[in-house]
Amino acid sequence: MDTALSSPLHLSAGICAKNLGLPLPLILAIIKVESGGDIFGWNPEPKYRYFWDVRLNRPFRPVTALEIASELPPPDFLSGAGDRDAEWWGQAASWGPMQVMGGVARELGMKGHFPQLCSTHMGVEYGCRHLSNLSRRFQKEHGWRGVAAAFNAGSPRRQDGTSLFENQVYVDKVARAGGFGNG
Repeated sequence: MDTALSSPLHLSAGICAKNLGLPLPLILAIIKVESGGDIFGWNPEPKYRYFWDVRLNRPFRPVTALEIASELPPPDFLSGAGDRDAEWWGQAASWGPMQVMGGVARELGMKGHFPQLCSTHMGVEYGCRHLSNLSRRFQKEHGWRGVAAAFNAGSPRRQDGTSLFENQVYVDKVARAGGFGNG
């Protein structure tokens, strides 16, 4: 059985699609591409550069290449509660069925421990909230393919001089998984 279409994931995706006005096939395709339907999927991404300041509720300042390469968070990166290292590395990892980044989940208001994103409901909910925000920003100009590109790369950047996205391979995977219907 295709785990990306398992009943709990499909149910959570359907609820989010209805509540947020998102295409269900796109949500299910992103789940399939990102995690293969594995709710416990997580991926540390040490080169990730977007962090959320949980104390001030705003983006953390831009980080330097040296800070990205370090194993320790910068001294001015503070966690709301708990361990600064866990917060730093948790924000720089993708979590759950939609592989939402920890920093993005924090921006969207997630207060708990990052492994909570590895649940069917919470993982799909935060992934879809992020997808909905990207839809409002990019769908009109770039279509759902551009929204999918942004889900993977932050924005729908095009390759120089072409109509292809910089992460076209990802967009094509979502398309093959049925994310855009017949179009």
